[in-house]
Amino acid sequence: MADVVETLQVGDTLAFARRQIERGRVHHLPVVDAGEHVIGLITYHRILEAWIGHGHLDTKSVGQTAGDISVGTIMERDVLTVDAETSAAEAAGLLNNNKFGSLPVTKDEKLVGIVTAGDFMRVALRYLERELHQP
Repeated sequence: MADVVETLQVGDTLAFARRQIERGRVHHLPVVDAGEHVIGLITYHRILEAWIGHGHLDTKSVGQTAGDISVGTIMERDVLTVDAETSAAEAAGLLNNNKFGSLPVTKDEKLVGIVTAGDFMRVALRYLERELHQP
């Protein structure tokens, strides 16, 4: 789980979201309210879809289009979260069964981290590498 999480707020633009994604080298950004409660989620793929769907590819650049669109208009609103006490096995199962790329982690309903499919891939890779090198 990453406990330092880049976040967005409803009024932020897709241009800002894209900068956050590039700066943090992440693919998922929780959208939070002033109390740090998760109210949505933006993914890199959603940003691309919004640009293609809202843009005028012949006359507007990606930056111009992204500056016109609010995060609140395209964020996923029905976001499944897990509590900080949720086991890794349960979180992995939720990611797998729902085909999610990430799950925001909360404590007392406030965002405290995010767990991603990539986190579990790294764990599996370490395990498999150890197995490969054992006699």
